Amino acid sequence: MSTLQVSNLFHVNGLVAVITGGGTAQNGAAKVYIIGRREDKLKEAAALYPGIIIPLPGDVCDQAALKTIAERVRAEVGYINLLVANAGKSGPMLESLKPRYTLSDFVNLAWSSPMADFNDVYGLNCTALYYTIIAFLELLDAGNKKGNYSGGKSQVIATASTASFLRNPRAGFAYLSSKAAVISLVKCFSTFCIPWGIRFNAIAAGLFPSESSEILFKQYIIDKTKTLFQEGVFSRAYQPAERAGSEEDMGGLMLYMSSRAGAFLNGSIMVVDGGKLATMPATY
Repeated sequence: MSTLQVSNLFHVNGLVAVITGGGTAQNGAAKVYIIGRREDKLKEAAALYPGIIIPLPGDVCDQAALKTIAERVRAEVGYINLLVANAGKSGPMLESLKPRYTLSDFVNLAWSSPMADFNDVYGLNCTALYYTIIAFLELLDAGNKKGNYSGGKSQVIATASTASFLRNPRAGFAYLSSKAAVISLVKCFSTFCIPWGIRFNAIAAGLFPSESSEILFKQYIIDKTKTLFQEGVFSRAYQPAERAGSEEDMGGLMLYMSSRAGAFLNGSIMVVDGGKLATMPATY
């Protein structure tokens, strides 16, 4: 059947999206607004797809800035089909604890981190997510009313983490608990927004290289001749896929979720971790 052809299932033709924390516009998106604090990085991304990617410098932790950005999108297109809430940060970690640490060692390390550092993690990972959603809810509703997109009802995709499920707080209590809160927010909004047909889903990403995550896995590299994306760079016991997640891994999942192929998803938490959760104590 023609409806099952790849070209029908996996395209985002006509999609209007807003993405916090970066993004792209491949596979047919009509317009993609990208929000971030670093204007130079936004312009670099926009230069790849002139007229399609629209850079919007702004801080998602600033309620007034969110309102200004949403009003600009409203004035220019009047609706959106997809909001990807990708902005996030790590926080105080436990990596500096010696192998055989005492309870006092932990207490001293934890106490040395100001409350402001803990709150900052929640501010971006949770509070900013909540207000970003609120800022664009009416535009998502307008997208449903316009009915222009064949890839499903309007949707929010939030970036959570496999840390949302972990019981070993190696990456820090602030990060783990804030990412668990992301999943709670997504599920609550999924139920709350049933009357308006707005969908909410999340991606629980595992080991994907970034500036903040490198410290967590650098010591587990067993073959330094390989890149992080080649099988064999990690042991199977540490990472069943034996490699880190790549752009293709994340991009493929995002395309599935935002296209006709994923139109039946709502309230779903999509784990993309190469099997990593199977190796650790977790609630998943």
